[in-house]
Amino acid sequence: MSSPLDPFGVPVQVGPVTLRTPGLSGAVDVHFPGADGMRAAEQVTRALEDAFALAGLETQLSVEITGTAEVAVSGISTRSAGFDEPAIELVVPGAGDDWGQVVVAVDEAGVVTWNFARDDRNRIETTRGPQPRTFLIRRRVAHPPEQAGRRGAFGAIGRKILKVVAFRLMDKVAGAVGERLAARWEAQRRPYRMRPFTPGDYRSADVGELTHDDWARLAEGRALLMLHGTFSRSDLAFAGLPDAFVQTLHDAYNGRVFAFDHFTLSDDPARNAERFVELMPADARVDLDIVCHSRGGLLARQLAERAAGLPPEGRHLRVGRVVFVAVPNAGTTLVDTKYMNDFIDSYTTILNLLPDNGVTDVLEAIVTVVKQLAVGAVRGLDGLQAMLPTGEFLRSLNQGGPGDARYFALASNYEPRDSGWKDYAVDHLMDKIFKQANDLVVPTAGVFAANGSGRFPIQARHVFSQDDAVAHTTFFEQATTRAKMIEWLTAS
Repeated sequence: MSSPLDPFGVPVQVGPVTLRTPGLSGAVDVHFPGADGMRAAEQVTRALEDAFALAGLETQLSVEITGTAEVAVSGISTRSAGFDEPAIELVVPGAGDDWGQVVVAVDEAGVVTWNFARDDRNRIETTRGPQPRTFLIRRRVAHPPEQAGRRGAFGAIGRKILKVVAFRLMDKVAGAVGERLAARWEAQRRPYRMRPFTPGDYRSADVGELTHDDWARLAEGRALLMLHGTFSRSDLAFAGLPDAFVQTLHDAYNGRVFAFDHFTLSDDPARNAERFVELMPADARVDLDIVCHSRGGLLARQLAERAAGLPPEGRHLRVGRVVFVAVPNAGTTLVDTKYMNDFIDSYTTILNLLPDNGVTDVLEAIVTVVKQLAVGAVRGLDGLQAMLPTGEFLRSLNQGGPGDARYFALASNYEPRDSGWKDYAVDHLMDKIFKQANDLVVPTAGVFAANGSGRFPIQARHVFSQDDAVAHTTFFEQATTRAKMIEWLTAS
């Protein structure tokens, strides 16, 4: 049975949960795993269930808040979420000494946030045990999407769901949760490899590595390399390309198309590039064009701009053309440690509201970062920190004169159309963090604008407008993207 919230700040207890919601009215229910009420309230997808199982997340309970309305009250003290936003204070029992704990919140518009326990000074609470833990969740009532009954990867949209989940501090795949978690997880679940990229297998993770004969074929003429972005793999990042288009790429390159799966969390692009060359046979010779998405573009630049300095010697590597798709060539503020929470929230919300076949795999990678943040381990994420606009990696990369490689760029100024998600994107990401046009992850102009390197600005570019509604992860579904790829890759 539901209980009413108290908009005047009086704590409301429902079972083991206590909520304090100054300025918010509505009703609250608490559901436990396996209960019919929980299944009816959440309606989570199989992809989410699989991702949680792979990541070792166990749901302790779910809080469902319905009939929400903001109520004008004054003189009532309240703690704040990020950017001094009014918060719901949620107090739940601790998970125990051997467990970490987070709250996944989905608001009425389907925006997803990962919330960590906070101490009295609003720092992440890293102590363990059964004692109660306090979480601060954005209180704002979001407008639900216009399509009634819409469902995302995280389930039903149109109400607030606060999902309390726990994870063992000894991860079943990667060992102890700490600064080395991401590196160990990637070694197990996202290993380095060179792989084929053909019309018959480009969406499959179950393919072998390139053979010596494959490398010999690649050396027979210009080849095309596909480089994925953060949290991803080749089979996930480019799944939006139609089969016929991948065949067109193969025809253009006489079958010489391949991909490089690489670490995106723990290794920076310089180390990615070193591993690329190390995986080449000793006598390999490749003349490459590259299509790259997101962070993969920083790896492409390492290969194009610094190939001569990459060990080991003896391999020949030359890059001719690079098509940058939503690449943070000037970085993204979201990977600043003070915004890292917003980085994973933005990616997760895109997964929830623009789901594709890669939800399970990408979400498992996101949860790996969540675990590290939940225990206060912000180091060991060098692959993400490489995208920091003021970081050493980009300062070093964005210098020097023009080079021989030809650069092309696709970027987007994205604004969601559903009002609730639009409010989050504009009021939270745009006004408080980016302060400029963006695709929800990367600033629009940062893909192609002058950044200190003599290779920029990129003149050959296409920028999707707000009317095009192209988000960071949806470029390859666009016919314009594919047309530009062919135009730029095949032009004389």
